[in-house]
Amino acid sequence: MTLTVTLTRSESGMWAWAAGRALAAGDVPASGAEQAAWTVRSWAEIALGCALLGPAAFDGLDTVVLATRIWRGGPAADRLRALRARAGPVPRGYPSPEDPGHVEGPGEDTRDACRRLAAWCATIPDGPAGPVRPVRDHLRWGERHRPHATREVVIVDGSRFTGLAWRTWMRLPGERGPVTVLVDHTHRAPEIRRRVWRGVHDGAHLDHLAACDDEIEFGRGLLAAETYAMAVELVALAETRDAAVRRVLRHGVLERIDRISAHPELRSLPTLASAYVTGALSLLEGGAEGVPEKLREPLRARWVRARAGAARCPPSPVPAR
Repeated sequence: MTLTVTLTRSESGMWAWAAGRALAAGDVPASGAEQAAWTVRSWAEIALGCALLGPAAFDGLDTVVLATRIWRGGPAADRLRALRARAGPVPRGYPSPEDPGHVEGPGEDTRDACRRLAAWCATIPDGPAGPVRPVRDHLRWGERHRPHATREVVIVDGSRFTGLAWRTWMRLPGERGPVTVLVDHTHRAPEIRRRVWRGVHDGAHLDHLAACDDEIEFGRGLLAAETYAMAVELVALAETRDAAVRRVLRHGVLERIDRISAHPELRSLPTLASAYVTGALSLLEGGAEGVPEKLREPLRARWVRARAGAARCPPSPVPAR
């Protein structure tokens, strides 16, 4: 179900939203080049929200970007600049897509967790996939895999932003308060892949947004958000008997592992990229800060049931060292 909600038309409200989020984007558990790349990546996602709200929102983003003085932002700066250009010439002082500098790779704990998760994926059978029939509502379809699904979501057509969006779930200021938004049609992919992306991973993000009072979209809060969404994917992979869905989920897990060291944008963000693996496993085994109990416990219960009913072994927990 989608809601009919009007986004704010208040210029001061737009400015405050963008400036506040842009400041929060810099509060990350990283320093140096990694902090710069992470901040610019978040600014690109905030710029998508600004494009939906209006030019006054870009004024708020400009204020923070120009004051922060990050000159090199890596690949995400291309998206940031392209979205900013929708509202006029990009101001001098916006970060360039040049490499922000050397970032140390993940530690041995992360590499070990990746190896064990990849080994678990290898035990999951592929099997022949039958014909994929389109579904009308990807989020409703994905509710079977999400233990605390929300339906209070505004779906926005983002087809004009195809190729410019990475993360498409967010809270935006509405006329009557914050609105949970999903920007759709921003990625071109086969139906089954978009169904899993939207219905499982993005749907889990929306559930997490709905369950959290705190700001968890940008900065260090994003670690908990990605931890929960990836844990939902792992449980769905352990549970599903649909071969087509299983194939997409397994490929997604392996792609998250590869991102840590091989993705052109995320290899400069090892702290964030690692959370998809180590954070998700930690949550399922009893850890992970920032995920509300009403989300954690039903998901862990499903994980336990899936382990008990599966012949294959689940991935081992992240070691405590």
